[in-house]
This record gives sequence, C-alpha cells and structure tokens, in this order.
Amino acid sequence: MGQTEIQNAANPAGFGQDTGELFLLDGELPVLQGEPWHILITDDDEEVHRATEFALRKAEVDGRPLALIHAYSARQARDILASQRGIAVAMVDVVMETPDAGLQLVEAIRKELGNTSVRIVLRTGQPGYAPELEVIRRYDINDYRTKSELTQNRLLTTLIAAIRAYAQIEAVQAANRGMETVARASHEIFKLRSTRDFSRILLTRVKELLGRPVDGLVCLQHDPNTEGEAGLYVEHATGCYLQKLGSPVGQVLDVELLRVIQRSVAARTCLFEPLRTVMWLGNCGRDAVVVVDLDQSLSELERSLLEMYAASLGVGFENVDLIERLDFFAYHDPLTHLANRTRFINEIDQDLFKEHAAPQGLAIIDIVRFSEINDSLGHRSGDSLLIAVAKRLRTALGPESLLARLSADWFGAYGPLEVLDVQRIRAAFEAPFFVHGHALAIRLRMGIVRLDQCKGNAVELLRNASLAIRSVHDAGSEACGYFSADMSEDARTRVSLLHALRAAIDFKRGLSLVYQPVVNVQSGRAVAVEALLRWRNDQGMDIPPARFVPLAESTGMINELGLWVLEKALDQFIVWRAQGYSQLALSINVSPVQLRTPRFVERIVALIRSAEINPSLLCLEIPEAISLENVEEILPQLLRLRVAGLRLVLDDFGVGHASLPQLTHLAVDEVKLAAAYVRQLMRGGDEQRIALSVVDLARQCSQRLIIKGVETAEQMQCLLEADCPLMQGFHVARPMPPDQLAVWLTSQG
Repeated sequence: MGQTEIQNAANPAGFGQDTGELFLLDGELPVLQGEPWHILITDDDEEVHRATEFALRKAEVDGRPLALIHAYSARQARDILASQRGIAVAMVDVVMETPDAGLQLVEAIRKELGNTSVRIVLRTGQPGYAPELEVIRRYDINDYRTKSELTQNRLLTTLIAAIRAYAQIEAVQAANRGMETVARASHEIFKLRSTRDFSRILLTRVKELLGRPVDGLVCLQHDPNTEGEAGLYVEHATGCYLQKLGSPVGQVLDVELLRVIQRSVAARTCLFEPLRTVMWLGNCGRDAVVVVDLDQSLSELERSLLEMYAASLGVGFENVDLIERLDFFAYHDPLTHLANRTRFINEIDQDLFKEHAAPQGLAIIDIVRFSEINDSLGHRSGDSLLIAVAKRLRTALGPESLLARLSADWFGAYGPLEVLDVQRIRAAFEAPFFVHGHALAIRLRMGIVRLDQCKGNAVELLRNASLAIRSVHDAGSEACGYFSADMSEDARTRVSLLHALRAAIDFKRGLSLVYQPVVNVQSGRAVAVEALLRWRNDQGMDIPPARFVPLAESTGMINELGLWVLEKALDQFIVWRAQGYSQLALSINVSPVQLRTPRFVERIVALIRSAEINPSLLCLEIPEAISLENVEEILPQLLRLRVAGLRLVLDDFGVGHASLPQLTHLAVDEVKLAAAYVRQLMRGGDEQRIALSVVDLARQCSQRLIIKGVETAEQMQCLLEADCPLMQGFHVARPMPPDQLAVWLTSQG
C-alpha cells in the first residue's frame, strides 16, 4: 500500500472531500431495509483493511448497508468464497503471497468455484503488476484500480457499479433458476396420475422456487364420482397445517383464511397478500386451492414466478384430475364406488404372491331375486338397493377384505376366511332395507373357494366360486356353497359336452329322431306321433335328452336344434301322408327359449306352408312350468300360433305346481298328464284320489287328455276305467325310428 493511500485512509476528512450524498459521516447509522451487501476485502496489508473499513462505514447502496469480510491471503479468500454464498464484490490485491496471487485467486473463483456472480475489483499498489486487457476480459473482472486512485469517492463509485452489476446478474440467474424450477416442476407434474402425488410435489416445488421453507396446504374439492361430501378438504399439508390433513377446510381453518380461500375460488385467480399467497388451480368441474404462508414478502421476481407456476399447475391439475377420473371408471363401479371386476382380479393376482398368517378365501355374494325387485320397483330403486347392500357388506367385511361389484347383483369379496364368515355376513342383512318407501327383506346366496384348496390365478378362483354359488342356485337354495374338485370336473365335462353338441348341430352328426305313438286304446288306432330327439356322440355313447337339452337351452343352441327337429319331422310327416296316414297328427316339443325368440312363429308358419300341411295336424308341446314364468312375454306367441291353426299341448301336467287360473289363461288344446300320476292311480287310497283329482283338473283345462307313462296292462286297464283312453307309454308303443314306425302303423291296420 502506498504512502498516499495510507494517509488518505487515516484521514477521513480528506476521504470525504468529494463524497456528495454517498456517505453519512456524522450521527448514528439509520435503520436500513434489507440484508447488507457482503464485500470481501482481500489484501495482505492490515492498514488497507482498516482504511477501507473506515472509508465505507455508514455507507449504503440502494437502501442496503455494506458488510465487510476480511481475508489476508488469496488462499483465505478462496476458502471464504467456497463456504459462503451471497458475496457481492471481492476487492482483490494483485500482489500478496506471490506476485500473481490475486490473478490466481480470480481464476480459482471463476473456474474452480464456478462463481460467476461475484463482481471482482482488482487493485494494486504496484502498477507494473497490472493484468493485461485479455486477462480482465477472460475472467470477467469488473474493474482494475491502483490503490492511489481509490479515493473515498471513487471507491464507492466502483462498489456501487459492481454491486448493481452483481444484483442484475443475481436477478437474471434467480429468474433462470426459477424458470428452470417451473419448467422442471411442470414437466414432472404432467407425469403424475394422482392428486395426492400432485399435491405433495406441488408444495415441494414451491419451497424450491422460493428457496426457503414454507407452511402450506393444498385444498381439493371432492371428486363427484367418488364418495365424500361436497366442498374442499385438505389433501396435503406442511408445517403448522400438518394436523389438518384430510379434514374439511370449513372445520379446521380459521375464518380469515377461509374468506381468503373463498375469494380466490370466487374470482378463480391468485391472491397475493403481504405474508400469504393463495393460488386457485381449479377447472370447470373441480376446485383446487394452494395456500402458502411466508416469513417475508415476495419479491417481484418471486411473485412473477409463482404466477407462472400457478398457470402451469392449473393445467397440470386438470390433467391429473382427468387421469384420476379415467382410472376411476376403469377400475371402479360408478354406482357403488366399489372396485370393479378388473381391479378385483388385478389386486388378487398381486396378493397371491404374498404370505398370509391366516387362510384366505374368495366369495361371490348374490342377491336373491334381485331382478324381480328391479322389475317391480324400477331401476332407480334397484340402484338404491345395490348402494345400500354395498355399504352393509363393506361394514360387515371391514378393511381386511377387498370388496367389489362383479356384475348386476353379484359382489365379490376377498380376504381372510374368518372374515368371509357366512353367519357374520347374513347377520348384517337381518334388518330390512328401506328403499324409496319400501321395506325390503334381502337374502343372500354365497359361493366360497379356499385358496389352499385351489390352484391358479384370480380368474380361476372366480370361476370356482361361480361353480360353488351355482351349485346352491340350481338347488333353489339360499345357502352357501363351498367349492370342491368335483365341481371343477363337472364343469369340464359340461364344457366338453357343449363343444360336442355344437359340432353335432353344425355338422348334423349323431342327431336323429324317433317317434312314439299316442294311441286311443279303445279303438287301437294311433291318433298322433311325438317326435323325440336322440343324440349319439362321436364316441358312440347315447346322451340322454334330459342331459343335453337343458345345456342347449342355457346356451341358446336350442333354437337351431329345435328348427332342425321341426324340419326333419315335417319331412317325415309328408312321407306318412303319402302312405295314407293323412289324419295322423304330429307332436313336437317346443322350449320356452324358442317361444321367446323373435320370428319363431313366422318360421313355423313358413315351414308348414312350404310343406302344404294342414296346421291343425301339427301339435306343439310346451312344458307346464312355462305357466310359472313371465307369461306376458310368451302368451302373444302362443296366441299367434293358435291363430295360425296349430294345436297347443301342455306337457307333463301336474309337475309344475301351477294353479288352475295360471293354466286356463294359456288356452291349450290338449293336456298330457305326467307319468307320476299313473303310478299313483295304482296305489289306491289317498294317492289314487289325488291322482284322480289331477285328472279331473286336466280335463277342465283342455279339450283332450292324454296319459303319459303307461308301462303295464294294469295301468292301462285302470285308466280305461277312469275314462282316459288316449295313452302313451312303453306298454302302448315304444319310441321307434321312422322305418319301424311305418311297419307298426301297418300292423295296426
């Protein structure tokens, strides 16, 4: 340090000759706003430090004071810069421990430390060591002065320029960092799939953006597709709001904060208060509000960045909200808000790989006669009932099990077997359900499969539980069925039989008709023949009709099968007519499934016309059980058949437990009494009287009565005494193929 500089530093009056308004040399230091500017003084001369400190006392730049940091070597200065951020200006002596120590420090600041913000002012007492212009450019040096030039006024002028340059660089870098944070956060938010993750990351990025901890909360409106009351609730919180997590905002926030939130929602905008920021992020269907409490007011840059971030968050929230809605409809039942079949299967498949302390099971729960409730009370009542059933099941099963709605009135439950207890679930349904003014007593039917008794994935478990519930369904029970290996074997056999039947129908392979006469025993002549379907599979086994016909009905194959029977029988009927049996009637069995098929009547009428057959000679046999079904759907078809001239025969009378009014409105032409009553006639006593009563009832329902199942001469004689001459059975005539029947008819004369 030169003599002149030392004298100037020791003489404040001399330093202040040209200070103007930059210094307040007398009086106490005023209260200054903002953090001080940190200035690093690096020089190996103690006197320079004292002179500089004296010259800059009570100085301020742009309303902020100066805070001096002292380093007495280049190494010490480097360590300070490496450990302390926010140094605005470094005043560096060129010559210290080495002739170029100052220049080496500059290189270390820029290259090693990567500090591009701090402004560097070089000064030296030896002008010969001044750096070249290229060095000043290369290392971004703000100024270079000899110590003799740095009078008090020039020193401040140099610092003001350097500090303002530093502030501008910091502002630009802060803006760049903020923009990068906003861009990174926006990119990250667009990858999120849940509002929970969205809320958590949102507050984390606000903290990064402001560079300081914040107390905040994210308030979301309940999704209308999910359960929960309308209004905002706290989805995520930090700091002092942490205990309010998951609560409705109206219950846990103070009145002042609620008013600010309400204003933000009403205006659909951001509100910036001195120590609080409220950002509205909602969309057209759902509101979201972010509250951030601050320890100091926002700068203009911070406010601008938050406004930009809020705009990005608004789009991000709309995206996340849409994804959540799509996920909800993909994996939940919209009516009950339970898991749907897809989610149920996925979660079970994942759980199968875990170890469980207690045995696990899967249950299917069916509401008995739900379709009747739905039809009689309407779909609105049916939906309300399903919602109520879902709530009771969820309460009964608790959080340990997974509950799902699998189909219209089928629910699935997966969890510990002790939770899937039948009595426990039934107890929850003892009280009636009140639906739109109706008290409904609901009963359940269940099918359960144990995981330790079944191999396979979730789909296999569901299939086995379905077999279990169908086992009690077919029995008409309201009990609980447990899966067994035999059920799986029966199901495989059923599937195999269906495939074989499908092939038989498609290729007309193994199907044939036999004909059993209906005989007037008094005259000995046949009045009709009944066409009976037979099937021999590819292995040469005769499959009983009682086994394959129900399968054909349940799958709809009965329509094709019935049409084939009708065409085949009519072809044979034409042959018999040509042989002289013009008054012989033909009887064909018809399934209720066929009667519910569109255009069934038209097809029959078209076949009769093409064959030029008298329709009164064609009898269609329908089972008595049809009177117990939805007759309103079938009755129009029956009436159209009668109008077309065909005769209707009620088959197996007496086994369907139908009442006389149910039967009479069918208006059939003939009745076939079930074979069981023939055996009762032979037993005498009460059983005979009951059988005779049924015979009288059958006569009231039709014009002609036919008795089935006559197997002995004694039965035939008893029926003749009861004035029932029309009979069908093995004793009268067995079912025969067409060629044998022709011989039999000839023998009867």
